[in-house]
Amino acid sequence: MKGVHAFENTTFFLVKKILLSISIAVMAALIAIFSGPAMAKVTGACENCHTMHDSQGGTAGPSGVGYESLLAKECVECHSSSESSTYDNRGGCLVPIVLYTGNSAPIKYLAGGNFWWVKEGEGMGNDDSKGHNVFFWEDDAELSEGAPGGSSCSANSCHANLSRPDDSGGWDEGFKGRYGCLGCHLYVKHHAGDHPNGEGGLVTTAEQGWYRFLARHTNNNGVWGYEDDDWEAGHPDLPQGTTGHNEYRGAEGLSGLEGDARSTTGFCTGCHGDFHAQKSDGKWIRHPSDAVIPDKREYAGLGGGSRLYDPLSPVAKATVDTPDGTVTPGADMVMCLSCHRPHGSPYPDLLRWDYRATEAQGGGEDNGCVYCHTQKNNV
Repeated sequence: MKGVHAFENTTFFLVKKILLSISIAVMAALIAIFSGPAMAKVTGACENCHTMHDSQGGTAGPSGVGYESLLAKECVECHSSSESSTYDNRGGCLVPIVLYTGNSAPIKYLAGGNFWWVKEGEGMGNDDSKGHNVFFWEDDAELSEGAPGGSSCSANSCHANLSRPDDSGGWDEGFKGRYGCLGCHLYVKHHAGDHPNGEGGLVTTAEQGWYRFLARHTNNNGVWGYEDDDWEAGHPDLPQGTTGHNEYRGAEGLSGLEGDARSTTGFCTGCHGDFHAQKSDGKWIRHPSDAVIPDKREYAGLGGGSRLYDPLSPVAKATVDTPDGTVTPGADMVMCLSCHRPHGSPYPDLLRWDYRATEAQGGGEDNGCVYCHTQKNNV
């Protein structure tokens, strides 16, 4: 009998051990499910962003009332800093900085640039030629007849520019009156079921808020892309070949918003529609965008022959995925953001480099124009 009891005890503890292992495995799986991509983007105290009563410390918006969603500040105010020009850790939540308010130009900035050159300038006041003016209390001094390149939409349907609202009517209520930052980041979903705040990942759905909240006015389509975990902090000195960058989607042959608007260029053409028309009578009339970089002639030697991805001259890809450190001529595309920064830059026309100082045979550089046009810089 003693042997039987020993057998029963051994069997009991063996079964108990198996059940415990199964329980641990199930718990681990549940933790993985509920702590993964379903986590919200924003973390931290609610008071970091919201006020319960506008009269209790809230700031009046441009219409004289509080901001929507009980926000305590408008977009740029929350994403400004006099201490950091890249991002701040505010109560455990990483906040990308798009407006540095220091006395001198930022040395480091994010992929989209910085509004410092628009708002602060080189000690000489604002310069609307160097970025998008999203400061709705100041009209854009450069634009009097709407966005350069016209609109791909019908007449009187788009805002004249981002510094003042569209008063023409005709839009659905989800879009009408949206200007400033919301003119581009149309449906901001800081609590979307996306990857956790401060972590990178692929974004392809409305539930995730689209790539960087760039959506069309119907919210049925938005931009796809891979969001870098620190918004490419460190520009303009990120090295060629880095894998720490955003990945942008391209769509060859796109015609404004009528086709696949999930590319960054397709989104830009919502306000700059004419810039996408590249040829007239078979002749080039402006630089290609969402066009495949040829794998021949000077383009085959892209990046000085290395074909290393350069964050200073980013390209778009037909299929967005985890970023790598190379560019593939014959497949990857030039796009609007290959040359421009959407927020602001030190150079006119929001350019990523000083176009006016770029010269053919100019000294062996392998970025800017000569990143693709390699034979123009033989020395």
